[in-house]
Amino acid sequence: MSFYDFTSGNIRPELVRFSIPFFLTSLIQSLYNIADIKVVGYFCGNEGIAATSIAGNLTWSLTYGIIALCDGGAIMVSQYVGRKSDRDVRETVSTVFAMSLLLAAVSTLALLTFSDPLLRLLNTPEEVFTEARDYFRICTAGSVFIFGYNAMASVLRGMGDSKTPMYFGVASCLVNIVLDVLFVGTLRMNVAGAAYATVISQALSMLGFAAYLRRSESVVDVRLSSLRLNPQKALTMLRLGLPGSVQSFVVSGGFLMVSALTNSLGVSAASGVAVAGKINNVCQMPAVAIGSAAAAMVGQNVGNRNFDRARDVLRNSIRISLVIASAAFIIVQLLAKPLLGLLTGEEEVLSQGLDYLRVTSLDYLLTAFVFPLNALCNGSGHTMFTMIPSIVSSVIARVPVAYFCVRVLDLRILGIGIATPTGTLSAILICTWFYFSNRWCKSTL
Repeated sequence: MSFYDFTSGNIRPELVRFSIPFFLTSLIQSLYNIADIKVVGYFCGNEGIAATSIAGNLTWSLTYGIIALCDGGAIMVSQYVGRKSDRDVRETVSTVFAMSLLLAAVSTLALLTFSDPLLRLLNTPEEVFTEARDYFRICTAGSVFIFGYNAMASVLRGMGDSKTPMYFGVASCLVNIVLDVLFVGTLRMNVAGAAYATVISQALSMLGFAAYLRRSESVVDVRLSSLRLNPQKALTMLRLGLPGSVQSFVVSGGFLMVSALTNSLGVSAASGVAVAGKINNVCQMPAVAIGSAAAAMVGQNVGNRNFDRARDVLRNSIRISLVIASAAFIIVQLLAKPLLGLLTGEEEVLSQGLDYLRVTSLDYLLTAFVFPLNALCNGSGHTMFTMIPSIVSSVIARVPVAYFCVRVLDLRILGIGIATPTGTLSAILICTWFYFSNRWCKSTL
């Protein structure tokens, strides 16, 4: 498998080309989530939507905190590729996979042990608690497959290959949709069926991904007998990945605190936010995809000490993201109710989701700046700094604003929505200062 060189050539077309697989992968996953909502909502009702949303948010929030720890390896891979150091790439890849397996085992045991207390902390409504617990435990038990897939995907993206992870991600989503209909609809397994569909599709995706890599001429060796944990590489990976992991846990903690506040407003409010959130996810995907592509491009150029080109990557990524975000914002403002109507027929859920969607759509314009800025920080290896704006945004800014708007001003779901762009704006201000300080120009390897 050859590396992709981003240290020369025309930046804008390369950025667009590299980001398209990220976007398509996220889009297919989002369409799966929308199909999941439709299937669960149709067969399990409003309570089913709330149960899968609450448990799903908890599952992914905690899992991605562990995955972020291994993303330090992806940063190392991209910079070693920029330096043309094949030996360092191989040692890093082996260490990433070994660490992923270890972390998967530890986190699975911990999450299964504390599933009930975690769901209680989220103010999970009693009428959906049992189903939410079933969904959470099933998904947690299969998290090793999620870890494995994401470890392989992040390493390949660090090398500049965003297409291969896309293919297996798309396949996983399509299998998931088919199994959703079979388990939830035909076999009437309710919310637990949706969880089994998720785990099985992730398992097939990871195993297929591993089989492909074993047959290809690649430095990505996924055989268990080949896994070696290089102590020096592991420490570097932890140094780079730990801030991102702490950041992910703290950000998730802030998100879950706001979710608990939302859940306290009732099942309809939780379902309304869940439905509107699916639309928000789709609209923010271009900025996320471009930011992910920009991180790998920045990493290679910082590794090559081409800082002016890294700046050009940032500027181009913001311009492209902002154009797309502006279009998405206008569409959602004009068509908010019809879009929500595609996902739910419940009038109360529609009303709650509409209030939330109209105000959170402002966040599209802000994330067009924050994801590229984060990409510059992460790609250059300054993950410790990236933790600061994320924590300020999600906890110090968003959580107090949400509680003030809901508990003091009694704005209910509208107050939950107002807190989102407020937090993002604070992150932009901090990241902009860091960019102009030029501290990111110093490589961390």
